[in-house]
Amino acid sequence: MALWKHLNLTRRKLSITTKFNLAFTTSLLLMVIVALSGLFAINNVSHQMKRAILTSTRVKRLVFEMDAELRKATRIERKFFRNWPATGVSSDAINNYRQQHDQQIEKVLIVGDDLQELIQDAEVSTELSQSHLNYVEMVANYSRSFKETVGKVSKLGIDDVGELAELKHNAEMLKERLELAKEPDLIVTYLEMQSSEKEYLSTRQQDKMQSMSNASQRLRDGILVSSKFDTSQRTEALGYLDKYKSAATEIVKLDQEIENKLNEFDQKSHQVSQQLIALIESEVQQADQTIDLIIQAAKIVLVVALVIAVLSAGKVAKQFALALKKLALEKKNSERLLLNILPQSIAERLKQEEGKIADSYTAVTVLFADIVGFTELAAQISPEELVGILNVIFSEFDELTEKHGLEKIKTIGDAYMVVGGLPEEKPDHARATAAMAIDMQEAIKRFSQETGNALSIRIGINTGPVVAGIIGRKKFVYDLWGDTVNIASRMESHGIPGSIQVSESTYQDLKNQYAFQDRGSVQVKGKGQMNCYLLLRDVR
Repeated sequence: MALWKHLNLTRRKLSITTKFNLAFTTSLLLMVIVALSGLFAINNVSHQMKRAILTSTRVKRLVFEMDAELRKATRIERKFFRNWPATGVSSDAINNYRQQHDQQIEKVLIVGDDLQELIQDAEVSTELSQSHLNYVEMVANYSRSFKETVGKVSKLGIDDVGELAELKHNAEMLKERLELAKEPDLIVTYLEMQSSEKEYLSTRQQDKMQSMSNASQRLRDGILVSSKFDTSQRTEALGYLDKYKSAATEIVKLDQEIENKLNEFDQKSHQVSQQLIALIESEVQQADQTIDLIIQAAKIVLVVALVIAVLSAGKVAKQFALALKKLALEKKNSERLLLNILPQSIAERLKQEEGKIADSYTAVTVLFADIVGFTELAAQISPEELVGILNVIFSEFDELTEKHGLEKIKTIGDAYMVVGGLPEEKPDHARATAAMAIDMQEAIKRFSQETGNALSIRIGINTGPVVAGIIGRKKFVYDLWGDTVNIASRMESHGIPGSIQVSESTYQDLKNQYAFQDRGSVQVKGKGQMNCYLLLRDVR
């Protein structure tokens, strides 16, 4: 109490200037403390935001990469199990498939190790860590399951031994007995049964096996009533027919077991992948909530600074915090959008602020495709339906572009432009473009059959030099220039609906790989007479 009286007396004795200076110094000190607190909070927000974005982006990338590598392994698996009955499999071929599959699984596990290391460093939730371990364990079990399932092939037929060989042997012996009996009607029924068998092995459609069973029953009935068989011959023919049906039944059984294995793993891998992705999204959401809390705290501190010290300082700090969050979000969105409209290598050069992007390429292959009948269809349906049809067709074309390693340049109305051989070099760009053109025709046929819309496409292809680069400052695009592009466009516009027309240069590149029809000399607008060819099919 005495001390308080002494301080109060001392304060009264201070001059007004001293009081002002003391108040000013105290206020300034308080402002500095509050400002530093606000700065610390903002820096913490920035750190948390960058850490959350970087971690979630890297984890997502690794999850998608691991899942993509696993899908490659399943494609190897399905290619083996679905194609071998039609082509035959040797022990060497099986070992080759096993080696390819093991190498692909090893890639999955390597990405999994990288993901595990990132998860440990990032200190993410135990659910995400456990889900990743479950995924790796599932991949290991799948690898073992693949080896076990390959063993079933030995029962079906390896090196001409197994159920397929038994099926073929009994079919040949049965045919000999029918030919000796000289029964044309029974031979026809036998050939029908054989045809259904071959269709089943190539398509795995159960109705084909049912057709084979029906034909075999008619064949049995015919053998029983035929007068051209004696008792011994009839018994032999029926015996071989029964063995043939038994082998076919065993093939269907084993084939179904293999199919069930494939479907079971596909389902499990999809579930675990979705679980991983969902947990990652949860991690990002939690990080966002933490960031929001820190931002709210920073706002409160800055509001205090606004009340106590400087109004503008609080406003600037608040705006800075919001701008920082918006900047990080906009940067993420802009990078994603940039990769959607530009090739990755070009996007990287653009981000490096390269002033002019224009490159010359000595040899690329350009494809133009135009939907025939689309104008008539557009007059019959609503704009929404029209855009929906284009979206379905062009989305499938986009998938084909990725499948064949080509670069989509642009769409103009119902026209679609693709190039092979840039921005990264691709030695087989002409072959890849031709393969995509054939796939595009097949895609349009399927679409027409499924929807009832009578559509077809006219495709033109040309090979030669071009200049590629970016034009414009707003809504810039990556485009091609040169006579090669013009000729490719003319190949399309002067082509035949439902056909693929190529120039002389493309024909010279592909004449040993594809079958062509020579159209002879065609009057091309702006170019005069040009030799043109229609691409028919792959001859390999």
